[in-house]
Amino acid sequence: MSDILLIEDEPIIARNISILLGRAGHTVTHAPSASAARLALGSGMQPDLVIADISLGDGDGLEVLTAHIDRLRDCPVIVMSGQDTTANRLRAEEIAVAAFLSKPFAMARLSELVAALLAQNLPQGQRRPGPSVMMYSHDTIGLGHMRRNSAIAEELVARVPGLSVLMLVGCPAGMIFAPKPGIDYIKLPSLAKLGRDRWQSGSLRIDAETASAMRAGILQQVADTFKPDIFLVDHEPTGVWNELMTPLRRLREMHGTQTILGLRDILDEPERTRSRWCETGTDKVIAGLYDDVLIYGNADFYPSSRAYGLDALRPGHVQYCGAVTTVQARRMQRREKGPRRVLVSGGGGRDAFLLLATALEAQALLPRRYRPELTLIAGPLMDNELRERLHIRAAELDVTFLDQVNDMPARIAASDLFVTMGGYNSVTEALAIGVPALVVPRVGPSSEQRIRAERLRSLGLAQVIERPDLTPKALSLHLSGTSASPSIRPAQLSLAFDGATRAAVHIAALLKQRAPKETEQSLQVSHG
Repeated sequence: MSDILLIEDEPIIARNISILLGRAGHTVTHAPSASAARLALGSGMQPDLVIADISLGDGDGLEVLTAHIDRLRDCPVIVMSGQDTTANRLRAEEIAVAAFLSKPFAMARLSELVAALLAQNLPQGQRRPGPSVMMYSHDTIGLGHMRRNSAIAEELVARVPGLSVLMLVGCPAGMIFAPKPGIDYIKLPSLAKLGRDRWQSGSLRIDAETASAMRAGILQQVADTFKPDIFLVDHEPTGVWNELMTPLRRLREMHGTQTILGLRDILDEPERTRSRWCETGTDKVIAGLYDDVLIYGNADFYPSSRAYGLDALRPGHVQYCGAVTTVQARRMQRREKGPRRVLVSGGGGRDAFLLLATALEAQALLPRRYRPELTLIAGPLMDNELRERLHIRAAELDVTFLDQVNDMPARIAASDLFVTMGGYNSVTEALAIGVPALVVPRVGPSSEQRIRAERLRSLGLAQVIERPDLTPKALSLHLSGTSASPSIRPAQLSLAFDGATRAAVHIAALLKQRAPKETEQSLQVSHG
């Protein structure tokens, strides 16, 4: 694709960079010294890009570049050095280098930078945008929708070279997960869910009509500008307040965007969901504006396609992917025996106060010799006033209390019991890791968590305490391990937890079908 001159005297670094860029289709000429670099540039070589170290065994990389500045006038230069000083930066600015990388740096960062500089250097008529995916998650109560999209996005950028994934998120906390190359997000004005199909502005002190207009305007502008190849919508087929209707139609009609609806395994009571879809016309939207439906679950756990009538709406285009969990959860191993540890979490934390407060009072009821090592996680969406009350009580009981964590799978794996609400992500990650779970399902606004809890209990996958039965005394028996409840029996099921991978494979295949012929080979290499 492009000719790159690499000036680097450290063999291992030079080899790694050469392999990285070679896999991307570039031709790399390696100059292992200042004299070799002078020879290459003096022989008439006209590279498309130069990557140069400053400290070379027999000279200075910046001096070499300065001596050949006329030849490199239109060539982007990346300077890298373990001596990131003001003096070196100023010297680099004098020859207008495109970027200065301080060693050590991530190879992924270098790869992204090289691709961007080479694309920028192409004539306007030869520039081709890479493949693109846009994802939507409205997120009003928890983090589940955004977590699923985030897990799929990470799998996608690892598989598809040059892919850009733009996530549209409504979570009040914004995009709380660590950024990855190729993935960015746009924050929509937050919403608060008042009840089934009822929302209001979350943080801004504006009326619902203004919030709706703002969100719809942002969505339309982004869709028209980004022009994604694939649009993946999580959970809400028409969006909140039908805000996706115009973008869905325009993307299909004007840009040929392929649209995918991603649904968790349990939505609400099946009859209620089908009736609501029929009354609002959502069933016609699914049938007419979506190419595929991906179910993030297992048919053996819950027959989502049949329960919600999806097979009839998109016959032949409904696919079970398995549960969407993080790679970390799928790879996590249970800890070895030790003092009893119990982890209590309410997911995003918006309505987790009662569960966490009850856990603290349950701990207080236990004699000290029966108390487990108890850890509570509030979640990023819990109100500060309630969070502070829990902090104070936890300190009185010598209980570990954390606002939020970025290593949840590891903490679940290190526990003997995981106490959680019935949210999709918390439950599936516990099942994937194999940690005993006690589920306390949310009461409303939908029946999702109650249905999931019933399935878990009937299949012998978890113990359940219904919200009316949640008392410190009842919970204390579980914390101490003396509960009279029957032990969990292994269910005769084969549940898949690689839903993010399967969804990414499906989307990558669609991108390959849309790819210009000159990029098909790179996509094929990545898939292999």
